Amino acid sequence: MPRVGIRSLFAVGAAVLALCAPAGAAVRDAGSVLPPGQSGFVSAAGLATGTGSPHLTDQVDLFTSFRFKNAMLGQPGAAGPTSPTPGVTITRDAFGVPTITADDDVKVWLGAGYAVAEDRLFQLELFRRATQGRLAEVLGKGYLEDDVVARRDFYTAEEAMAQFDKLQPQFKARVEAYRDGVNLYIRELRSDPSKVPGEFAAVGTFPEEWRVIDSLTIGIFLARTVPSDDGEELNNARALAGIGPRVFDRLLPIRLRDQVTTIPPTEGRFPSQPGRTVRQERKALSNSVAFLRGVPLPEEKPPDAGAKVRAAMAGIGRTGGSNMWAIRGRGGGATLFNGPQLGFQIPELFVEVELHAPGLNLRGATAPGVPVIGLGHNEHVAWGVTSGLTDDDDLYVEQLAGADEKYTFRGQTRDMECRDEAFRYRAAPTDAGPGLNPGEAFGSETRRLCRTVHGPVQVRAGDRAFARRYAIWGREIETLEGLADVNVARDIRDVDAAVDKLTWNENLMAADDQGNIGYWHPGLIQLKPRLWDERLPYPGTGQAEWRGLLPPNRRPQVVNPRQGWLANWNNVPSAGWTQGDAPARERLSGRFHRNAWLSRQVKASHRRGGGYEQSARVDRLTGTIAQQRPLASGDLRRALRGATGDARTVLSTVLAWNGSYHQTDANGTVDPGVAAWEEFKKAAQRVALGRLPKEAELLDGGKGSSHAFDASNGDAYALRTLTPRGYRQAAKLAFRGLSARFDSAEPAKWRERRRPYEPSAQGAGSFPEPFPFFDRGTFQHNTELGP
Repeated sequence: MPRVGIRSLFAVGAAVLALCAPAGAAVRDAGSVLPPGQSGFVSAAGLATGTGSPHLTDQVDLFTSFRFKNAMLGQPGAAGPTSPTPGVTITRDAFGVPTITADDDVKVWLGAGYAVAEDRLFQLELFRRATQGRLAEVLGKGYLEDDVVARRDFYTAEEAMAQFDKLQPQFKARVEAYRDGVNLYIRELRSDPSKVPGEFAAVGTFPEEWRVIDSLTIGIFLARTVPSDDGEELNNARALAGIGPRVFDRLLPIRLRDQVTTIPPTEGRFPSQPGRTVRQERKALSNSVAFLRGVPLPEEKPPDAGAKVRAAMAGIGRTGGSNMWAIRGRGGGATLFNGPQLGFQIPELFVEVELHAPGLNLRGATAPGVPVIGLGHNEHVAWGVTSGLTDDDDLYVEQLAGADEKYTFRGQTRDMECRDEAFRYRAAPTDAGPGLNPGEAFGSETRRLCRTVHGPVQVRAGDRAFARRYAIWGREIETLEGLADVNVARDIRDVDAAVDKLTWNENLMAADDQGNIGYWHPGLIQLKPRLWDERLPYPGTGQAEWRGLLPPNRRPQVVNPRQGWLANWNNVPSAGWTQGDAPARERLSGRFHRNAWLSRQVKASHRRGGGYEQSARVDRLTGTIAQQRPLASGDLRRALRGATGDARTVLSTVLAWNGSYHQTDANGTVDPGVAAWEEFKKAAQRVALGRLPKEAELLDGGKGSSHAFDASNGDAYALRTLTPRGYRQAAKLAFRGLSARFDSAEPAKWRERRRPYEPSAQGAGSFPEPFPFFDRGTFQHNTELGP
């Protein structure tokens, strides 16, 4: 695997600390890539063209050619060092990644805050506003509802600071040092306006001083939203009302016999709801169906045309998909690869840094504003994360008691905890609304935000209020302390101890330089009521309360599985794990889940001995192949045996294709199998679900922008359940669609342009176009360790 950068000796400090490691143990090789680039800086002069730092887009070519930059500790500086304050130096490598060296382990975070502000100051501004409900002040009224959600579902400043007060003094000092570093840079801007990102002038503001609360709200927001969705109970209830419990149970099963797990069943079962029986699950569905018959459901909101633009600008807390794998190799080594998939934008959600201080030598990625490395490696351990996607929150239906702010719980009438919040928004020149006259620059609205004993009230319908209860409520910041322990782990045992502190539900995988690998599915996971269905809203009367939290030793985890490898692509962690309300519909795909394809490749790489190059090979094969195509080969061949005419043409075309949407001909078009496969999946879903009411579509879930060629829940259901005859019927329908689309019945004419990704922006930078689609991580790192 070719990589860019000159191999160098470790920095002196890192080398000295390495002498304390077990003899000969070290990071053997490490590479990373962060497209489009490290920086997000666009000057005022570059606003019109989206140009600025040379490191805005300099990692795109690496990514699209499956190369990595050198990510070994101690990268040489491409220019002379700078020192924002005594005792701290910053050097940047050829791709602008900063290495911060400091004389103590707190001051190094001051340097990190300074360096991140250099690269991502406007993004920092967006992040703190997005997480505090203040985006509309600079981006306009279109962001008002996003601001309302941020304040409704999270915390007041006083509540967030109460979490901060519970942190260990050393970590609190780290957060304060990071704040000081950001502010050092902001103060420099006052004397050198050329350093001010152009976006600030465009929105008519200047960067405010950074505060501790700014880092806290970003950390809280990420810990809550990246690992988990916010629940699908209302969609599920609407689908149930339309299709009935029997079909509902078939399309949205609690568990699947053929589901793909990360922990091999031979390594143990980890039920998400220990002690609950299948009989209780059936009774639970019956109880919930009866309860919901008397519940008025809120109207489904029409699609919001501006939602995608707002999400792109906020760019924080969006669940996507991510993959990671670990392989025990020959010679006592181990390899860890991680590719978190949160979409492609400029700049990215992640920023890369390297840190050196007494007791601290690490390199990896984090979100701007957060003083901890979320994924990366130190001199002994590499680790990665993927969204856990376990259902760690629930929706409760509160019975209102004669007034909007009173409800019934356990037979008593209670008052909701309510407060009024004022929201300011930047106005368009012709905008006029409550509290705003035409021509004024700003307007404001006041909203009433309420909570019940279960949590924030998110919506109301008739005499009911729907409140969201979060297992992680009030404990998000604890995850940062747990990650801080992972950052300095010296072996897999240290990682295992640190994982118990994590309150978020991000899967974590690690490898150490003694050849050990491990996987954990951590977080605060509720023990749900046994006699109410976990896929649907619970009654808020007190009869469906949680039974506590799953103890750390009962959470899915394994170290050194006998098979010698581990793989996760947002699939269920272990045998016995159930789906909850299925916030990630793809986990219902059974044997067609994308991790089945990943696991095949990781297993093959393990047979070949593992190591850096073999791990990179897995990335190439999983990032360019439509995962379900090879998984469906047997089913397709069985259907072909009895196929004739149009159906045979489509099935033959799909089987002749190797699954690559990356390979193109001289005209830049892909194999006809690409279009044929996509049309076949769509037709298969029509065959499998065509006679069901339209509410069944609510259970599909789509594929998401990170997985354009993946299967949705509806696709996978069809692939899993159709007989060979059903496959042939789908192929016949697909032939009609393909012939009409390409105005030809000849498969040779079913060629289309290679599909691009559609990156978004969090500022004025421009992502190079076209950017070809790959099912790969936003940030990727590949690390081999061993004696």
